[in-house]
Amino acid sequence: MTSEGIQETTTPSGLRVITERIPGFHSVAFGIFFRQGSRDENEARNGTSHLIEHMLFKGTENRSAKEILSGIERLGGISDGFTSKELTGLTIRCLVDSTPSLLELVFEMLDHSTFDVDELKKEKQVIYEEMRSAQEDPQDVVFDRFFEGCFSPHPLGSTVLGKHEIISQITRDQLLWIYEKNYNLSDAILVAVGDVTEERILNLLPQVTRLSRGERKKREIPGEKKTESLVHTRKDITQVYTAMGTRTVGLNSSERFSLALLATLLGGGMSSRLFSLLREDKGYVYTISSFLELFEDSGVTGFYFISEKSKLEKVFTEIEKELRRLLRSGLKQGELETAKTLTKSSLLLNMESLAHRMMRLGHWKLLAERFHTIPETLEAFEKVTADEVLATAHKYFNSTKFHTSFVGPVTERDTNPLTRR
Repeated sequence: MTSEGIQETTTPSGLRVITERIPGFHSVAFGIFFRQGSRDENEARNGTSHLIEHMLFKGTENRSAKEILSGIERLGGISDGFTSKELTGLTIRCLVDSTPSLLELVFEMLDHSTFDVDELKKEKQVIYEEMRSAQEDPQDVVFDRFFEGCFSPHPLGSTVLGKHEIISQITRDQLLWIYEKNYNLSDAILVAVGDVTEERILNLLPQVTRLSRGERKKREIPGEKKTESLVHTRKDITQVYTAMGTRTVGLNSSERFSLALLATLLGGGMSSRLFSLLREDKGYVYTISSFLELFEDSGVTGFYFISEKSKLEKVFTEIEKELRRLLRSGLKQGELETAKTLTKSSLLLNMESLAHRMMRLGHWKLLAERFHTIPETLEAFEKVTADEVLATAHKYFNSTKFHTSFVGPVTERDTNPLTRR
């Protein structure tokens, strides 16, 4: 399923509407995405985008929070909201016949949510529980600290959830002011994928009065940052969770294709270099994988692993050896082809989900300067050469002192010898 009947229209209100018709499905996945996330918050407002996302489900002038959720489910819809470092969104998956009613309901939530004071108090408690859950999850903590080390004081280094002391002080009026000021239609996009046409979606759109047309906001580009190692000591767990990596280009760079293939061949699967070496051959780690996350104007790539404290130094040594081996000897025979096949396979398998197609369109159409269709993306990966992958490796993994973060029964005294050699 790679053919894309994608159409795009900008309405008089400034809202862009993207549709991808895929006949033969009985369902539609649609969502509205705002170019607003935790990177757009200052320190005193960190976490408010996530709080706003929650409050959009907590009642309008015509419906209570329970009536919103029961109304969605009565029509067979599955709803979700999300907040990331760069986006906030509301999404619905539903049967084709339910699309008009549920689209109307989503716009009612956007245009007529009351941000009720009592509901705000209750939802803050829900978010405090979410914070506690994240703080107890070593993987969440190690990546929060990793991004802090890579970007702070730029807001890309802040968490999406924010801090308890900040959220507790936000009032209903402040939250409503932030919503109406920062969520504008020129920085938003409506995406619908499935057995739906552009004409039908445009005819269903209600008028929005609360949100202004506004303008596309300018974002502060992250500045240079010295490498940093952060340690979160946890004596209640026995293993050490580690993230190590470096800053990269953003999603608008053509280099993202070679970066993705490099991440795949180093740690993207069970046959990858580091998994084979550290898990299968040496038994030094419980798991190890590579990661690559790209933002509008920056990004990160690196490795995440879980190991015993006694094996940390061995893991660091073996990773350094493997990276030097790659830079010195280049790619192994067939290695790039395997990485391309895995990368393309993952993309195509994900595209069999309407929800994934909808999320992909929303993300790339709203954030990227140029959107690549699936055939264009596949072709771009296929064109990457071994020399280009090796050049990317030299750029990011040669004489680069990684940002690192650790969570577990370790202290800076334990980790400093690993990060300062």
